[in-house]
Amino acid sequence: MNYLTKQEQRVLVVVVVLLLTGLVVKYYRLAHPAAAVNMVQLAKP
Repeated sequence: MNYLTKQEQRVLVVVVVLLLTGLVVKYYRLAHPAAAVNMVQLAKP
């Protein structure tokens, strides 16, 4: 069986972590829409 090198394993882990982080943020924003709206209103001058 052809195993991945250490560098390839690290890249794969980084990609998976970024995808999971994106999904967590997406579902958090869906579950808490008021928090996102408040942040946008605070950012306006």
